[in-house]
Amino acid sequence: MTVFQFALIAHARNVAEAAAQEAVASASTFDGTAADGQASATAALDTLGPRMLTNRTVDVDRSATTVTVSVTGTPLSFIPFLKPTIVETSTGPIERYVAPESDVP
Repeated sequence: MTVFQFALIAHARNVAEAAAQEAVASASTFDGTAADGQASATAALDTLGPRMLTNRTVDVDRSATTVTVSVTGTPLSFIPFLKPTIVETSTGPIERYVAPESDVP
């Protein structure tokens, strides 16, 4: 039973990590928003493992140059009193236009 529990925890970590990466990909596009990342992470969690994480939250922080997404939740537990919290974070650059530097000194 313990081996099965740790396998569930590992799978829940993978689901949370994939959702965070999907959210970064969505929110880091040129015209992306934090809301896009939130929606993308929620959709990924619902698709990859709708019941793998309970009490789940998705935090998206989009600055001018980077986006950081944290997915937090509690995995399914078959062992009483074992309620680990999973936190997976992913960060990426924002797609943006940067004007070329001039060759004139």
